[in-house]
Amino acid sequence: MIQEYCRLRVSSLLRIAIPVDYVDEVVQLQPQDISPIPGVNSCLLGVTNQRGSLLWVLHLEKFFGIQPSPLARPIMAIALRIAMPDGGIRRIACVVMAIEEIMTLDTKRLFPVPNKLPPRSKSLLSGLAKLDGNTYGIVNVNEMFRLLNPDVANPAVLSSEAIAKLVNVSIA
Repeated sequence: MIQEYCRLRVSSLLRIAIPVDYVDEVVQLQPQDISPIPGVNSCLLGVTNQRGSLLWVLHLEKFFGIQPSPLARPIMAIALRIAMPDGGIRRIACVVMAIEEIMTLDTKRLFPVPNKLPPRSKSLLSGLAKLDGNTYGIVNVNEMFRLLNPDVANPAVLSSEAIAKLVNVSIA
């Protein structure tokens, strides 16, 4: 299947591609715009107010298990969205080093993810693509949201109780 992906450089060690269907917008933040939340996973930097709604900010290097680099100023992030069964939308801003460009890939031609990757990284990637001499990990956005909400098994089959818990407790 032919699909468009947004190419992103997360760090000097990691390049990823996210299906364009999940990309909401590019966000620039100052560190003081992010309010840390005590007790949450350290890969979540905190929340920011974006047009009157809270938006969680995810440090992708930490999320993928890479030693994080100092954050740039301003912080560049790409906001992702996922539709919920109740018609609601979940959003999260993912910190990146650079946004490259859109690429078109045939998903049947992806390379398998190597077994030597850590289990979390392996579960987050649905395959690898090579383009312009670089290798890109194709991110499984549904799995990313599932890992950030461990009590939610599958966004496509959430009960109303699980949706209520997700809305009140986790990613806004």
